[in-house]
Amino acid sequence: MPTRLFSPDTLFWQINREALMVLSGPRALLLEMAHPLVAQGVVEHSNFRARPLGRLFRTVGVMTALNFEPRPQAGAAVKHTRACHARVQGTLPHDIGPYLAGTPYRGDDPLLQLWVLATLLDSVLAAYEHLVRPLARDEKYAYYQVGQRLGRAFGIPADLMPPTYDDFECYVAAMLDSDALTVGPAARDVVAALFAPKLLGPAIRLSSFISLGLTPPRLREAFGLPWTAAHEQWFQRLGALSRRLRPWTPDPLCVHPQALLAEWRLRRAGG
Repeated sequence: MPTRLFSPDTLFWQINREALMVLSGPRALLLEMAHPLVAQGVVEHSNFRARPLGRLFRTVGVMTALNFEPRPQAGAAVKHTRACHARVQGTLPHDIGPYLAGTPYRGDDPLLQLWVLATLLDSVLAAYEHLVRPLARDEKYAYYQVGQRLGRAFGIPADLMPPTYDDFECYVAAMLDSDALTVGPAARDVVAALFAPKLLGPAIRLSSFISLGLTPPRLREAFGLPWTAAHEQWFQRLGALSRRLRPWTPDPLCVHPQALLAEWRLRRAGG
């Protein structure tokens, strides 16, 4: 059995090793919270008001372990996450979009897990193309083919995962265009708490700028997040500048430290 879930010779690793991919996190969070059942679970089973960055940091930590750590550490991260999800369950207190009051939710519901995973994969691809370089169609196929291992790691049934990138793209587009994603009070509370701290709030909003630009306009508006023509202009300029500079920037300045460490260890081991 391979010692790692992913290896540096895959495009999945090469894309995820870019440090700027951390800027995709807020977009994934917004897309997750736009699902009323996911948002309600976060509101009722986390201390998001006291620790508004908690979910974002936990997600980044788990994904870092899965992407770059050996199997024992990656397995421990998955085991802990699945145990936490197993304790999350409840019902919607009121109607939101197509979901009626009393609709049950569970943190280990495969359909909800699929959506959360989809937000992560789709957000990384969107951020990479905006900040690093455009991807050819076959590169997206290769990225998604390897990325499906994450679904298996979290116990998402194989017949539920979209089998190809084309299917995955259709699934994400259908979700984004449907009222299955309806921003309700719970989702707005979570996002408001994220930007609320007096000291960290402005910094969080600034670091979320790229993610906000990559978020579908209807969801951005539903969350009450302003986006003007000037914002869009700066968003496009920053993306163009980043894409222009990346080929000339040394890896130690723009590659995730955990990825660099893992690659160094693998070279020492001759792997």
